[in-house]
Amino acid sequence: MEDPVEYTIEGINQSQILPEIGYTFARGLRQIVRQDPDIIMVGEIRDHETAELAVQSALTGHLVLSTLHTNNAVGVIPRLIDLGVEKFLIPSSLNLMVAQRLARRLCNDCKERVLATPAEQSIIEESLSALPKEIKENLPYKSPYYIYKSKGCPTCKGKGYLGRIGLFEMLRMTPELEQIILTQPSQERLMAEAKRQGMITLRQDGIIKALEGLVSLEEVLAITAKY
Repeated sequence: MEDPVEYTIEGINQSQILPEIGYTFARGLRQIVRQDPDIIMVGEIRDHETAELAVQSALTGHLVLSTLHTNNAVGVIPRLIDLGVEKFLIPSSLNLMVAQRLARRLCNDCKERVLATPAEQSIIEESLSALPKEIKENLPYKSPYYIYKSKGCPTCKGKGYLGRIGLFEMLRMTPELEQIILTQPSQERLMAEAKRQGMITLRQDGIIKALEGLVSLEEVLAITAKY
């Protein structure tokens, strides 16, 4: 179910949401469940009715993929609660939360490797130091850090960027996270569980990609938050 259908995908039954005739995400989800699909994709969970139906669909054995407007992966849980989903239903219906940002990819033809400024060195060091130990030890980047900048060329029409690349973070449902949801799902406790899982944040993923020369550090700092 999409609003609108942007790409026709072979092998998938796609449905255009039309609120003006009463065909909403919630009503469409009711119809789709009756067709006994293996996988349901809801373009966006926007209201209580759609959230409730998505959770019920997940509880009855369907794999439900959907999107929510949140700041990060941890924000999925308070957002679902805010939409009226009962807390005790969330651990049983939610498997994985993924947050993403689309960053502009540096142009390969005009990007240049430069030494990061002292302020940039500090930002990079702070983010990398908070990475899980096993990931941090395997990174090939050591201080002083080098990043990449682009000045523009005919290939990218003087913009310095060409295409997009995703920055991601993922949070899994665990017994520890379930207890937090059922007792006191505060932002602090949720973030503590994310760190215990070894979650790489959007900013950390972006800084690693900046060190790889895929994106600029300025772009990463502009579209991600420190937490």
